[in-house]
Amino acid sequence: MNIYGRAQKNESEIEILSEATLVAEPSTLRDLASFLYRCADEIEDQGESWEHEHFECGDVVSLQFVVFHPDIFKA
Repeated sequence: MNIYGRAQKNESEIEILSEATLVAEPSTLRDLASFLYRCADEIEDQGESWEHEHFECGDVVSLQFVVFHPDIFKA
């Protein structure tokens, strides 16, 4: 597993992160967990026809959290 990210001050470059910190309410963490389970199921069910999915958390200002199929993603 690799976690990639972009800095707020330089969104044009994507980098592998060595650490990620989530600060969220329990309900948001549960929503994220459900989202990740759904993505895993869809990757297994749909194979390479499934590319990626964006997590929608509903916060007014939120980061982009995207899950990509590991066989398709190229950094």
